[in-house]
Amino acid sequence: MALIVDSKWLAANLDSPDLVILDARGQTQYRFGHIKNALPLGMEMVVAVAPNNANLVIEAEQAEKVFGSLGIDDAKKVVAYGEQDDPAAARVAWSIMYHGHSDVALLDAGFSVWKHLGLPVTREETQPKPAQFKSNPRHEMRIDAEAIKARISDPSFVVIDARTPQEHMQARVPNSVLHEWEQGVGENGAAFQSPEELKKEFESKGITPDKEIVCYCHSGVRASHKYMQFRLAGYDNVKLYDGSIIDWAMRRNPIR
Repeated sequence: MALIVDSKWLAANLDSPDLVILDARGQTQYRFGHIKNALPLGMEMVVAVAPNNANLVIEAEQAEKVFGSLGIDDAKKVVAYGEQDDPAAARVAWSIMYHGHSDVALLDAGFSVWKHLGLPVTREETQPKPAQFKSNPRHEMRIDAEAIKARISDPSFVVIDARTPQEHMQARVPNSVLHEWEQGVGENGAAFQSPEELKKEFESKGITPDKEIVCYCHSGVRASHKYMQFRLAGYDNVKLYDGSIIDWAMRRNPIR
C-alpha cells in the first residue's frame, strides 16, 4: 500500500470509479475550487471532542456513517489532499486508516501546486455515491495516556513532540523528544521529504526503526503528519496519541 501518490498519477486516474478523492481543506475553500471529482471532508468530520476537550478519533458508528456517505468501501482507493502548510489531510487519512481501510494515500503536493501545474480544477460539487463502509479499528495505530505512562521510561519507547520548540518548552510529556512536524515537509510544494531523507533525519536523532514510536502535538493534527512521516520512512511500530497534550494535561499527568 502506497502512502503517497504524485500529481501525475492522480491526474491520470481522476475519473476512476474505484477512486475517492477527499479535500481536507474545509467547505469554504472547497467551494472556491478543488481537484476535479474531489469530495469535501473537513477535519471536523473525523474528530470527536471529548468531555476534556481532547480531539479524539470518531467512534466506529460515526465513521461508518461519514465514510460510507462519501462512497468509501473496501473496493475503493482513497486519496486525501490539502495544502502543504496544513497537516489536516494527514489527520483525515489517519482516521480512515485507523478504521481499517487498507488503501489510503496522501497526495504528495498541496492544492496550490496542483493548480499551478494546470491540472484539472473545478467549482462543480461532486455528488457522492453512498457505499457500505465497515469499521474495523486498527488499535495498534493509536495509544492513550495510560499506556504512555506505563512505558514512559522504557528506552525502546520514544515519544515524539511534533509541535514548535516554544510549545515544547512550555509544556510537554516527560521524556518526549522534540521533532517539529514541518521538519518532514518537502521542498517546492511537496507534502513530504523523501523516505530516504526522513529516515536519515530520524536516525541522526537516535530515533531508529527498532523503537516503538508515539507521536503527539496539541490536538493530534500535526502529530498525524509526523505519524505519516515515520511510516514513509519505513517505521512500522508507530502510534498516534490523538488526545495529545490537551488530553495529557486535562488528566493532570506530569508535565515537564
